[in-house]
Amino acid sequence: MTYYLPILSALILVFSFLPLLNKIRKNRSASGVSLLMLTFGLSQSLYFTAYNIYFERFLITLPFIVTGALSTLILYYFTRYNAAKNERMQLVIMLSLSLTPFLLLLLPQFEIGTLLNVLTYVGLVMSSVRVMPQTYKTLRSGNISNLSARYFIFQCLAGVCGLTVELSLAIPSTSHVLMFVMLLLTNIVQFACMQYYKMRPVMA
Repeated sequence: MTYYLPILSALILVFSFLPLLNKIRKNRSASGVSLLMLTFGLSQSLYFTAYNIYFERFLITLPFIVTGALSTLILYYFTRYNAAKNERMQLVIMLSLSLTPFLLLLLPQFEIGTLLNVLTYVGLVMSSVRVMPQTYKTLRSGNISNLSARYFIFQCLAGVCGLTVELSLAIPSTSHVLMFVMLLLTNIVQFACMQYYKMRPVMA
C-alpha cells in the first residue's frame, strides 16, 4: 500500500495547486501570494529531489518534482502579472543563492552524499518557514482573494502521505520526517488564518 502513496501524494499536490493557479489566472493577479513562500518551496524541492535521486529513492521523489514544477509555474505568473523590477531582481537573487550550494559538488573534497544530506536539512529549514511569510502577509494585509483554502488542505494531505511513506522505510530520513511534520503544522496555521479572515466580515 505504501508503495502507491508517493504517487497519490503527487496527485494530491497537483490538485492542491490547481485552485490557486485558477484564481491567479482568472484574476490575472498574484497579489497576496508570498514570493518567499514559492521560492523556498522551489528551492527545498530541488534539494530533496537531488537527494532522493542520488540515493535511488525514486518514488518519494515524485511529490518534490511536482511541488517544484508547479511552484515554478506560479512564480512565472507572479513575474508576468505583478512583479515590479525590484521583485524580479529579488527572485533572481534568491534562486541564484539556492542553486549556489550545488557548485560545491564540483569540488573533490566534498563527498556528494554528505553534501546532499546537509542540503536536505537546509531544505527542512526552508520547508519549516516557507509558509510563515505567507501567513505574515495574510495577517498584515488581510488579502486572501488569490489564496485557496483547498491548496493548504491538500498540502496537508500530501504531507500525511509523505510522512507515512517515510516512516515505513527501513531507514527513514530524519530530515524528511521533520520536513513533513513542519509541512503539516505550517499549512494548518495558514488555513486557520484564512478561515479567520473569511469569517471576520460575518462577525463584524
